[in-house]
Amino acid sequence: MEPKTYRAPNTQAALELVQNELGPEAVILSVKQVPGGSVWETWKKPEVEVLAIPPIQNSPQNGENMVPDDHKKQNKGGSLIRSLYNPPKDEKSPLTSEDIQVLFDKIATQIAKKQSHPTSIPASPRADTPKNEVPPAVVRVREELLNQGVDSHLIKEIIRKVSQTANPKIFYEENRLREIIRKQLETTLRVLRIESVQKGLSPTARVLFVVGPSGVGKTSLCARLASHFTEKHQKKVAWICADTIRTGAIAQTRSYTEPLNIQPHIVYTPLDLREAIAYEEQADLILVDTPACNPFVPNEVIELSAFLTEIPQKMIFLTLPATLKLADMQQAVAAFSPLKLNGIVITKLDETKFFGHIINLIWKNKIPLAYFCDGTNYLDSLHPAEASYLVKLILP
Repeated sequence: MEPKTYRAPNTQAALELVQNELGPEAVILSVKQVPGGSVWETWKKPEVEVLAIPPIQNSPQNGENMVPDDHKKQNKGGSLIRSLYNPPKDEKSPLTSEDIQVLFDKIATQIAKKQSHPTSIPASPRADTPKNEVPPAVVRVREELLNQGVDSHLIKEIIRKVSQTANPKIFYEENRLREIIRKQLETTLRVLRIESVQKGLSPTARVLFVVGPSGVGKTSLCARLASHFTEKHQKKVAWICADTIRTGAIAQTRSYTEPLNIQPHIVYTPLDLREAIAYEEQADLILVDTPACNPFVPNEVIELSAFLTEIPQKMIFLTLPATLKLADMQQAVAAFSPLKLNGIVITKLDETKFFGHIINLIWKNKIPLAYFCDGTNYLDSLHPAEASYLVKLILP
């Protein structure tokens, strides 16, 4: 009588499989927790394995249980069934359905206790589980992502998705593994471009507010956008400078607008802003360069919000440098989120070699990437955001 093995995510489900196939009088030989996958597939939850045989019939000669010798040896001393059920010495009848149900309840209780303390249960690898450790290709790719600063939970999620959708052999072919992980990383990034919004002739795409902390490159971003849309897309661009507090802001604005033949509007109040936007009703794109706001000073963001609410139809891009650490980026996103951000622009991309925190930021906040900026030449250093471009910087 060969025993049958049943595996399920938990004890109750495994015992139900036994009872459904072998009946309520099935004999449980062993119950143990086993890994849910290969040794290196740490993201897979443990499973419960139950070894059972069909109901044992009485012998017509002596009434004793007809249990094979090998199963008697297996149960001797260490079987869970023996430790939970000890019949009287003079009992000769086999287990009844009521006995089996009592055992099911006891087994479920004991396994539940052991699962709450997983360290007390040795992880017994399956017979078909390879003895080797994590495939070297997986180790190398994971280390690269960690060194780039990619969140460990995101890496785990990506590898889990790959294991579910790809042939397991891919974990031993590094080039293919890197390619498919790049594709999975790209799916975590959202992208938004003004050009695609403007194709829909949406009025919100006409007015773009550029916001952010001090020194992140808001004014130079406006210059890049103005050049990009006038030179490459032949659009009429208007420029409104609301950054009248910073010393030299107005002079810097004029130094950017003169080569582009754009006459900037300098505004000091919400009324000035409304009038400037009304004056530029023929413009395809109106850029509004806002004063710097410290994300750690709520009042500054509140003042900016009061300024922006004067224009109901608009887009807002948060500008952040790639050199800013993730915690400060996250604080900026949290501070400016009440403004209802439409996208994030990453500047100074050429001033660092580590980009994992950018992916973490987009992944956690679900705000689209809009543009990348690098270099000092504002005429050709604006790049419409592409998920593949950023991912290749992280995992070449």
